[in-house]
Amino acid sequence: MISGEKFDKNFFSSGVYKNYQAFLAEWVGPVAKKICQILRDKPSAKILDVGCGFGTLLAELQNKYHLEVAGLECSSYALQKSEPSVRAKIKRGNLLNPPFQKNSFEAVICFDVIYYFTSPETIRAIKNLVNLSRDYVFLNSVYRHSLHASQKRNPDSLRLVMLSKKEYIEIFSKCGAKLVKSFYGENGGDILVFKKK
Repeated sequence: MISGEKFDKNFFSSGVYKNYQAFLAEWVGPVAKKICQILRDKPSAKILDVGCGFGTLLAELQNKYHLEVAGLECSSYALQKSEPSVRAKIKRGNLLNPPFQKNSFEAVICFDVIYYFTSPETIRAIKNLVNLSRDYVFLNSVYRHSLHASQKRNPDSLRLVMLSKKEYIEIFSKCGAKLVKSFYGENGGDILVFKKK
């Protein structure tokens, strides 16, 4: 896994994240709404956002939809820049050794995180996502063969592993979750919705 210190001010102001706040503004609202539609039968759901960055999605889920939220972030820079309304709810750490018990959350969100692990770590990270959730896992990731994966179009020098949609489905299945839905995450690419078996 890449050290959290690599995700510094330079990371959040270059490449795909050159205009990070504008990038967030484009997709956070619509994606939060879609997540809440899927969780409509769980109005008081407890949600974990792994790799929550500045906590913008957490703040939207808490402040607009009144969900109980928690975050996990490895970057000290992102923690310093996090939304004040959720800052105290974000723990510093990583997905390989999460500071939460199994089945602690109705849903776990993990956007733009998985490809910063090595191949062996990826399986462990996905297993932890499934273990932390009681019900759903929302995963966003660029696919190996998608246009968005191109370093020319979407530069990110820290990416270690790119998988296909089929590979994500297979790994999640082995870890105890099945794909039940997917939707377009606005500027963030496809979002795969897995449900524990």
